[in-house]
Amino acid sequence: MIRAAILRLYTYTETTTTHVLTTCEHLTPNDFTRPVIDPHPSLRDTLTHLISTQRVHLDWWNGTLSGADSCSRHFPPDTYPDLEAVQTFWRNVTADTQTFLDTLSSDSDLERTLVRQSGPHTVERPLWESMLHVANHATQHRSEAALLFTTLGHSPGDLDLL
Repeated sequence: MIRAAILRLYTYTETTTTHVLTTCEHLTPNDFTRPVIDPHPSLRDTLTHLISTQRVHLDWWNGTLSGADSCSRHFPPDTYPDLEAVQTFWRNVTADTQTFLDTLSSDSDLERTLVRQSGPHTVERPLWESMLHVANHATQHRSEAALLFTTLGHSPGDLDLL
């Protein structure tokens, strides 16, 4: 059951984040990159953070990098100067996420323990919990993006799961 829920949640995350990025096409390049509500980051910065968080965790989950190495990486928003660059980043992350999701064949695959050193502390958590965290994190930042869109007169509309 947890596998089915995780798969559904990541389908929702992909669909709604893609929708939010498509909504950005209605903005000027300046509205995409400038702070709209002080001191909140711009839409570009908010969405780059959302995407980079999934990238960081994905590389830990799939074993490409250790937890410490993956979580220490940074993806400066200026590396993604425009909407097209952010959309390309998202497409790459979602393709790699789907490849990873395809490896999850049962609930027991989601019980695997992830381990990461954080300073003197060892952080351990099951994969499913880390995956829920990342999906929830994305929801938070899509909500922040929705506020910025609405302030600019371009509400993204309904972003609910159901």
